[in-house]
Amino acid sequence: MILPMSRPGPWLLLFLWLGAAGVAHAEPPTAELSRLPDGVAAPQIDGRLDDAAWEHATLLGPLTQVIPTEGAPPSERTEIRITYDRDALYLGIHAFDSEPEKIIARGMVRDGSLRPDDRISLLFDTFHDHRNAFLFSTNANGARLDGLIENNSSFKSQWDGIWYTRARRTEEGWITELAIPFKTIGFDPTSGTWGFNVMRNVRRRNEENRWASARQNKFLIDVSEAGDLTGLHGLEQGIGLDIKPSGSLAWTHERSRHRSFGNIDPSLDVFYRVTPSVTAALTVNTDFSDAAVDTRQVNLSRFALFFPETRDFFLQDAGIFDFPIGGHGAVNGLPFFSRRIGFDSDRDDVVDIRAGGKVTGRVGALNFGFLDVQMAGHRDVDPKNLAVGRVKLNLGEESYLGLISTHGDPVSNGTNSLFGADLNLRTSRLFGDQIAVLRAWFQHTTTSGPVGDDRAWGFLASYPNDRWSTSFGVSQIGEDFHPALGFVNRTGVRTTSGSLRRRWRPVGHWLRIVQTALAASMVTDLGNDLRSLSIAPTFLRLENQAGDFLALNAAWRTEVLKAGFEISSGVVIPEDRYDFGRLTLSVGTAPSRPLAVQLDFGAGSFYSGHIRSGRALLEWRASKHLFASFELLQNSVRLREGDFTTRLGRVRLNLVFTPDLSWETFLQFDNVSDSLGWNSRLRWILRPGEELVFVWNQAFDVQAYDFRGNRANLVGKVAWTFRF
Repeated sequence: MILPMSRPGPWLLLFLWLGAAGVAHAEPPTAELSRLPDGVAAPQIDGRLDDAAWEHATLLGPLTQVIPTEGAPPSERTEIRITYDRDALYLGIHAFDSEPEKIIARGMVRDGSLRPDDRISLLFDTFHDHRNAFLFSTNANGARLDGLIENNSSFKSQWDGIWYTRARRTEEGWITELAIPFKTIGFDPTSGTWGFNVMRNVRRRNEENRWASARQNKFLIDVSEAGDLTGLHGLEQGIGLDIKPSGSLAWTHERSRHRSFGNIDPSLDVFYRVTPSVTAALTVNTDFSDAAVDTRQVNLSRFALFFPETRDFFLQDAGIFDFPIGGHGAVNGLPFFSRRIGFDSDRDDVVDIRAGGKVTGRVGALNFGFLDVQMAGHRDVDPKNLAVGRVKLNLGEESYLGLISTHGDPVSNGTNSLFGADLNLRTSRLFGDQIAVLRAWFQHTTTSGPVGDDRAWGFLASYPNDRWSTSFGVSQIGEDFHPALGFVNRTGVRTTSGSLRRRWRPVGHWLRIVQTALAASMVTDLGNDLRSLSIAPTFLRLENQAGDFLALNAAWRTEVLKAGFEISSGVVIPEDRYDFGRLTLSVGTAPSRPLAVQLDFGAGSFYSGHIRSGRALLEWRASKHLFASFELLQNSVRLREGDFTTRLGRVRLNLVFTPDLSWETFLQFDNVSDSLGWNSRLRWILRPGEELVFVWNQAFDVQAYDFRGNRANLVGKVAWTFRF
């Protein structure tokens, strides 16, 4: 499916017309910033607004309530002061509260979720392109959460910038101060205007207030309607060079091989801003010893599971390489999946990366990213050079035309390459203030050896709004489509999917949300013979003002198997057509409660028999220093071919001493592998950009309740950032 772009095509003209239709948007707010005068020192970041610098700061206008009542005044006043000097931007925020003893602030770990807390979030569109931005969040404990907003639709929390914040509670609420160095964020030095927005959440009322774009139909990450900060001039980024050496000392014991060994691994990461908008990165002897472990999954399907990326090098600027292929988190047919690099999924083993380079940035309307990695040999596969390139050309304020190319096969000595193109047309001005998206994509792979249909394509139309949300899409994956650096788990299929959701927001009632929805998909082979059918209605979902909820869901499925598959050890589902369905009741309490619970109960038919499933999640936020959770998932399956039960348990225990010192422990058990995994991580941020990490991984074989340690790994890692 190729859309001609030599002149404005009918889809683009349609979107231009739709974007102009309806009522006009309200003008976004604007604030002109005051620079600190010569001789006035930068404020000390200590959670106190008593520095002389704040007398010269710009005081922003008031916030507006978004939730629960759009357009209403906030229940609590917020004063936001902003100023800057040559080196950094400074913000002083006084979040007044008439009941300060009821402020909720239990999160403190770096990059932990702040959704259960009272919090302040700040958005900076430093290139003023109305689609990408930096986001910084904090709470009354001085916790730090940051990330990148990409294309008005996704938030990448894996980006870690160097910035400073302190917070303090007062008799009138809480105060936070922030300093964001200009060396941390890229920006256009020729422009004195940045896009900006700020959001304050008053958690006990489940209330959200914003400076700009105060509409329930918009999320904060939608940059297209941010306000403006003007008057920014004389900003310094230095030469734009960050050098980050690190070193790890590891000890490993393998009981099955009767051996223990240690090793020392130095590593080097270098980041250089070639221009203010283009960054080059180099990694040598890349060390992933402190990467987060995968969250285990139990597979009751016949298709490979998708595990997200957890390694920092690949997560940095990952949004540049995104290639959306559909809605609802679709993954079958991704052209680039970075876990293919440096990881042998067949043996669940790490493969060394000798060196890698990456260049990302934007020039005018062009956004681009290029990644090249030299991977060591493993098993009988020779050392490999693996590469991916991605470019996006902005169309208007919210749309783009993109290209992607990959080269290399990490699991064989054969050759493989991919070329793809995608068109994403988006407007947030349909009928004046509604969002609509049209997306189309095409991919083609080239592999050594004989091939047949090695193409894939798809399109999606969606209307993702607050009261009404709907989508419809079609995609096709050729029988021989093989993205060696991507992800595909089902080929030779055509998928048609759609969804519809209706949401009501009662006014003046104890209910916050009443919602009903329907999602459906049909999968056929390329001859249009049915292979899978799924109809999944949400009959009702109720949510109260605090965030507690109750939901009743169902799922009806048809599976036409052309070959049997082993669903559990010794249990094989034979070739046949199967029609089955399940009802699920879910109930949960708001995560802002000290003790939050979620329970899911499901029962129904399943292939040739029946299934009963359940999930129990318990989260205890005892204080800002202690968080614990316990989760248990169980499926009891009774089939003609045999019976089995799967269990998966997860336990988390976080001890957080300060926003810079935390100890996180994660235990996982499942009875499919009969193993228990222990991951414990002590992280000490001496100061932003300088940290010490200790990681303890331990695997146990669990058979007949006999715990035997199989593999133990203890790593100490130190990393330091030098900025120039």
